[in-house]
Amino acid sequence: MATLIVQGGTSLYRVNTTTGAATALTLPTGVTLSTSRKPRFAVLNQWVVLVNSPSKNLCIDPEGTVRVMVPTAPAGPPIVAAGSGTGLTGAYTFWQSFVVKNSDDELLIESPLSPASASVTLANQNASVTKVARSVDDITARRIYRSLSGGSLPYWLLDIEGNSAEAFINNTSDATMALLPSLTLTTNISPPGTLPGSRLKLICEWRSRLWGVSDDPALVDTVYVSETNKIYAWPNTVVANPTGADEQGVVALAPRRNQLGLLKRIGVWAIEASSNSTGVSLSSLSVRFVGGSEEAGCAAPDSVIVVNNKAYWMGNTGIWEWSDEGLKNITDETVKPWFATDDYFNRSRFPNAFARYNKLRQSIEFHVAAAGSSTEDRWVSFNLVNRRWYGPHTTAAFTPSHATQLIDANGLPLSFVGGTDGIVYQANSATFTDGASSAIDFDCYGPFHSENQPDLEKYWGELSVLSKIESGGTLTVTPYVGRLNAAAGSTISHDLTTGRQRLRRLGDGALCRLRFQQATNAQGVALYGYEINPVFPNGRR
Repeated sequence: MATLIVQGGTSLYRVNTTTGAATALTLPTGVTLSTSRKPRFAVLNQWVVLVNSPSKNLCIDPEGTVRVMVPTAPAGPPIVAAGSGTGLTGAYTFWQSFVVKNSDDELLIESPLSPASASVTLANQNASVTKVARSVDDITARRIYRSLSGGSLPYWLLDIEGNSAEAFINNTSDATMALLPSLTLTTNISPPGTLPGSRLKLICEWRSRLWGVSDDPALVDTVYVSETNKIYAWPNTVVANPTGADEQGVVALAPRRNQLGLLKRIGVWAIEASSNSTGVSLSSLSVRFVGGSEEAGCAAPDSVIVVNNKAYWMGNTGIWEWSDEGLKNITDETVKPWFATDDYFNRSRFPNAFARYNKLRQSIEFHVAAAGSSTEDRWVSFNLVNRRWYGPHTTAAFTPSHATQLIDANGLPLSFVGGTDGIVYQANSATFTDGASSAIDFDCYGPFHSENQPDLEKYWGELSVLSKIESGGTLTVTPYVGRLNAAAGSTISHDLTTGRQRLRRLGDGALCRLRFQQATNAQGVALYGYEINPVFPNGRR
């Protein structure tokens, strides 16, 4: 069963994508969700990770249980003293951590270690351990580590189940301890967002690791990196130099096959790895400047979409494509005024834009705000097959706030759009309806036709319209014949059941333009083309 994890207001839900039923998920004690910060999700090993909107980083397991991604580490060490029994000789140190395990006793999550306890010297005595810390988070056990006699490295000793017992006696010999010391001292490092007050503002999965960026103004060019296949261990960092060149630093992550894009507002950097490695070693990584400028940089973190190893995003003056061939603006040659002027969209809200990949339509859809609007109430689409732009479109039934693409249990694509009304809508409906009952208003203007002679009066002959054959419906055609200020002529009706229909003559004028409209609820329309024949300057045959 395919499920969708969504945030609605200050609550988290799991949505059954087959039935549409939403089940509220229980947040960990003390964790809240912000309604002013966009949730950012990533998936690693069937675990969903949520950052930015929660007060502490969260993770959701396949059963829908929500936990903090990394438990807060114990603030202090356990207290150790010589006990009344026998068994140990030498100097010993203890540590503890908080862990979450599954029903098979396998480790799922572990906090960083506590500080080391004071060393206790024993002479054929056992160790009395007290003040084992309790966790403020939901855990299943406290894990205890101990050094070997005279050593300083932690070895896994035992787990104390639950979150209540505070004392135990230990006389386990060094010979029966784990063969190798634990790496938790160096690997179990908490990322930003583990403690309230800091957050990971960005996150993604790439090469079996999680990669995130902090909201700390001093660290906006630093990328935090988890250990391979671990959501809780973050000992690594990578820096996109130069630092401090822009106050926003890395604003988006773009995970391509062999490159992880670090997108700033001033250009694009790439973390690179070999093509055949999984869980890539950080020692073999390189960070390089790909190119670009303020125009090629990313303006909107939620506008980044990667399809077929090509990344797309909204820049300050257009949409950019990053592939093996390099960086390219894909709007300059066709629809540049959409993004470079204030005539179509509210460019001050470009940082709030978001995008989704509509696999069924093989298009990327960018949601933006109309000129003068304060919500993302318009969207445009880029078809990856014919590389053409379509739009601007509007959704009148609700105001979109986020969107995503999923695969259902049968491997079929599903496209979803979330609304500010708290409802998740499924796109690509077979019924052409905006919401429950609002008609999809098809309203399209064609270009001005001049026959390369814009100053000459012409005769515009018979109109023929070619469209997809529908079971019913009518397409209304309004001609504008004359100059640029020509008034609308009498409307013409095209029967959508015919496919191709010859209609009336259009009349006389220097220019001709057509408007096509259809606003019947649940009625589809696909316009393939039209023909005007004959066309000739007046006085000539």
